[in-house]
Amino acid sequence: MSDGLNTAGDSAEYLRAYAGRYRDMFAIRLATIAAVSVLAVWLLGWSWGANFALCQLALYALLWREVQVVERRADAPSAHRRLSTSTELITLGLATHNALFALAVWLEHPELAPHIALLLAGNLMVGALQVHVSRLGFAAAVVPPSVAMLSMVTTIAPDNTGLQMSVVAFLLAMIGAAWRQWITDRQTVDMAVAATGRSAQLQAALAEAEAARICADQASAAKSRFLAMISHEVRTPLNVMLGLTEVIKARPRPADEAALVSDMGEAGEMLLRLLNDALDLSKIESGKAELHAAPVDLGERVEAIARVWRSRAHEMGLTLAFDLEGAAGDFQVLTDQARLERVLINYLSNALKLTAAGVVRLVARAEPRDDGRVDLTFEVHDQGPGVPAGQHDRIFQPFEQLEAGREAGGTGLGLALCRAAAQALGGEVGVRDAAPHGAIFWMRFSADRAVPAQVSEVRTGGAPLDGEIIRPLKVLAAEDHPANRKLLTLLLGTLGQDLVVVENGAEAVAALRRETFDLVLMDVMMPVMDGVAALAAIRAEEAASGRTPVRIHMLTANVFDEDVARYRAAGADGVLRKPIEIPALQAALEAAAADAPAAAEPDLRLRA
Repeated sequence: MSDGLNTAGDSAEYLRAYAGRYRDMFAIRLATIAAVSVLAVWLLGWSWGANFALCQLALYALLWREVQVVERRADAPSAHRRLSTSTELITLGLATHNALFALAVWLEHPELAPHIALLLAGNLMVGALQVHVSRLGFAAAVVPPSVAMLSMVTTIAPDNTGLQMSVVAFLLAMIGAAWRQWITDRQTVDMAVAATGRSAQLQAALAEAEAARICADQASAAKSRFLAMISHEVRTPLNVMLGLTEVIKARPRPADEAALVSDMGEAGEMLLRLLNDALDLSKIESGKAELHAAPVDLGERVEAIARVWRSRAHEMGLTLAFDLEGAAGDFQVLTDQARLERVLINYLSNALKLTAAGVVRLVARAEPRDDGRVDLTFEVHDQGPGVPAGQHDRIFQPFEQLEAGREAGGTGLGLALCRAAAQALGGEVGVRDAAPHGAIFWMRFSADRAVPAQVSEVRTGGAPLDGEIIRPLKVLAAEDHPANRKLLTLLLGTLGQDLVVVENGAEAVAALRRETFDLVLMDVMMPVMDGVAALAAIRAEEAASGRTPVRIHMLTANVFDEDVARYRAAGADGVLRKPIEIPALQAALEAAAADAPAAAEPDLRLRA
């Protein structure tokens, strides 16, 4: 250990720590001075007591001043030397004054020799055990009382070697114990300073982490706002494009034109899927994605997927084989069907794009467990170029693609969404090499069994929308976008509905005051009064007047989960998202028709 503070190891923290230790021992030292002074007055008179008290207090006042100066100027280059020098000199002065005072009393009053010996021993103990910056300061505290005690012993009993040796042993024991305490004090200061430094580092790290968290929250909020804006701005033209495509599809036209319209609709659907994938990935990354588990027969669903994609494979000159391994009942489970379908569709899409010729195989496997759950495995075997061994994990990261994937087209989001979907189900995804070439993309997860009756109810429940015969309704649509107003007029006109169109929420509120409607389709982002404000105003007027609440569905491109929750909380009966999904629109019309008075019942299906 270094001898006290030095330029290599001292710091403002060390200086303040030692200064603080000095301040802590002032109370004890002042109490000792008071006790000795009172004893001196009692045994020797006022002059002796006053002499001792004044000298000691003057020296301690000087020490207090030096400590205060060092604390205030701990960062000064000379602070360490000032504290060391001042404490060494003042400690020497205090110890020497104590020793000379004791010797003077003994010379004047030899009969008080036992009292003086005890005073010197106590002085030695207190002086040695107090704070010392350096070894020199420690020596200054112990040498004067030790010399005074040895002088008394050799003078009083010059021939008593045993007594002299006993006093020396006592002094050595006292000094040894005090020396150990001095080392402990140094270590305590070291640890206190180190703890203070670590605490400061921790506080700085916490402050930095908090700043990073705030930045991350701001970035997340900015990303959410950006995605909401992109979602709205992209869905609006998509709504028009896909809606008009549906209207055109329903009209007779030459086969070549019908094929072009079909291609246009398919391209729009692909763009919509890409948008939905990006939004879903954002929700998954932020931890906001929800799992919707329901009874489902996965064997039947996977077989249906295989049937749909088999025709696509045939068009590409490929063969799609399907293997179902396991008992039919083992595929009836409680799970999120949409997430599984997303994985399999992504896998099949990639396999067909990457396989130039041959067979693509879809395998579904169910293995029951002893605890009542079922282990499910799904695989898609392709005969493409395969995946290099070092890239097996990387390709499941967002926007990561192999050269073959980039050439085939895509965004690099598909496999990342597959991994996220599998993790949401408590499972995992991966890829391994196929023989003699190609790759096997797999997904594994476990699920609880579903009651067969529940699966049957889900499978058969609800009549198909196509073919429903429902009477015409009086519909109010609030929509500020001209193209969307035109689309709604075409769609609802084709569906045989009586439509009134307004351009903002305020006009919608006014229209409901004048007329009665069976259904309101309310856009959200509109000038003058937005859709949510209009919804709240309508519900408030209905409650105040006792008017029967009209069925209101929000028709919007803002379809984040928090948005939907906000619409529901404001009183919406449902939410239809843009681009308009014809089955969902038909379902809203059906629900409104069920509430409305009976009338004529024309065909609600899209008509030419």
